[in-house]
Parts: sequence; C-alpha cells; structure tokens
Amino acid sequence: MSKRKRIKKSIFRDRKKIDIEQILLYHRQIFLFGVIDDELANTINKQLIVLDKINHKPIVLRINSGGGSLSAGFSIIDTMNMLITPVITCITGYACSMAGLISIAGTLNNRVMTKYSVWMAHDMYAYNKNYATKMIDYTDYLKKEQKRLFEFLSQHSKLSQAELTKARNGELWYFAEEAKRKGICDIVVK
Repeated sequence: MSKRKRIKKSIFRDRKKIDIEQILLYHRQIFLFGVIDDELANTINKQLIVLDKINHKPIVLRINSGGGSLSAGFSIIDTMNMLITPVITCITGYACSMAGLISIAGTLNNRVMTKYSVWMAHDMYAYNKNYATKMIDYTDYLKKEQKRLFEFLSQHSKLSQAELTKARNGELWYFAEEAKRKGICDIVVK
C-alpha cells in the first residue's frame, strides 16, 4: 500500500483528527447558522477578515438563520462591505429577518438561494424595559433604525413600496424563484 493511501486510511479511521471547521475555512466556506448575536457576529467577522487577508478569492457565506440582533447583523454587513474579497451569500434553508438582510448584502450577481430555500423580511422587533423618559429617546432611535433597515432593503432588492409596506406591517415571505424575480437573490441552485 502506498504511503498516501496509508495516510488517507489512517485519517479516516480516527475521525477525531479531522478538523471540519479548518477544512471549511481552508475552502473559504463560512456558516451563518442559528441566532445572530454578538458572539456569532464576532466569529463570522473574524473569519471574513482573515480570509480576506489570505487572498481575494471569493468567500461563500452559507446562511440558515431565523435572524437576530440588528446591530450584530449590521456589523457582519459592514465587515463584508469593507473587504476587497467578493462574498457569495448562499441561503441553504431559510434567511429570515436580519439573516435576510445579510443575504442581500452579498456581492451583486453572487447572491444564491437553493431551490427549497425561503427568505423573509419583517419590521424590527424591540423590547426594552426602562424609565419613560429613556424610552422616548429609545423610540427615536428605533425610528431611525427602522428607516435605515427599509432603505437597505430598497437599495439591495427590487421590492416595491407595497411589498416594503407589507414587510413593515407584517411579514414578507418568498421562495427561491420568486426571490430571484424580486432581486433578493441572483441565482437559484436546483
């Protein structure tokens, strides 16, 4: 048996030696799965920056998330925008709320959805217990954030004002082919 075959066989015999995360990063694959919070955003931002420093071959950001924090999500979008490297976003499952915004922030003509994926947008969710006077200031902040969120949707898609209003007042759901027609993704992988 050749040396290469013995090495390959020994690697697969002891699966503990395989570092799946490192293999995926080596192939420039990042996974945004689960709730978008500061911890996940921190990990993804670091991975994006490191891969951009290594070389400028495209990075694939795979998304399957119900969304999460607006500030954490926009930190990922801001990091993507600062890179030289193109970021291909690929929805594999669903991209709802903040995950949907991240998906449309991918490099134009490289925003992908798999055939059975779903995309969703809705109004911001905010919950805060505080003193009434502080809540008034917080409400002003939320109005600005909401405006920024819907401007972002408008700039990165072909959604009509009626569709944006529907998202603002409820939820807007699209399967892959319809999302492509709406400019939410560029490619549907069958």
